[in-house]
Amino acid sequence: MSATRRGIRPVLLRVALPACLAAGLLLLAGAPRAAAQGSLKEAYLQRFVGRPAPPFLLKDLEGREVRLSDHKGKVILLNYWYTGCFPCRQETPDLIRLYNAHKARGLVILGINLDAILMPADDRRMLQRFVQDFEIPYPTLIAEDKMYDDYGKPSIAPLTLLIDRQGRIAQVFWGAYSFSVYENAVRPYLEASGP
Repeated sequence: MSATRRGIRPVLLRVALPACLAAGLLLLAGAPRAAAQGSLKEAYLQRFVGRPAPPFLLKDLEGREVRLSDHKGKVILLNYWYTGCFPCRQETPDLIRLYNAHKARGLVILGINLDAILMPADDRRMLQRFVQDFEIPYPTLIAEDKMYDDYGKPSIAPLTLLIDRQGRIAQVFWGAYSFSVYENAVRPYLEASGP
């Protein structure tokens, strides 16, 4: 067996297996799960949209502390994701493109990685490899329990929160979205004057 072929099998097990398991669970859950997700989404929107984003202090992959307040007056996308999430992988190139297109206008993207919360036994090598493979230019922060609780324990990934220049949660995106959807969402906030 070639080295390339041997290297593919572990990657497939780490990526494809969780995706297949998630798809199977969704099929088993059926319509009642969809109805529950709908009501959960509504409750989440009512709790957070239009309200100030809860402050947080998290560490990035290099151990540097990052506060939400470090980006006061900017338009911020908080993107919750984890390494085994296939839709997260799908939208990452669009988020990178969005960041590169609008960072000079005040757009900040903070990737909030949930691996430590969802898969505590997992090590950071997979996370670092993900960030390196995609060449993610914006900060990747390690989620901690307090921040996860303060933001309502998001039950879906990816989940992206749009925070306006005044620090309020303006929109919530459940699931993966394209560059154009995100660009259309952030554009009016980027064009608005500062706080």
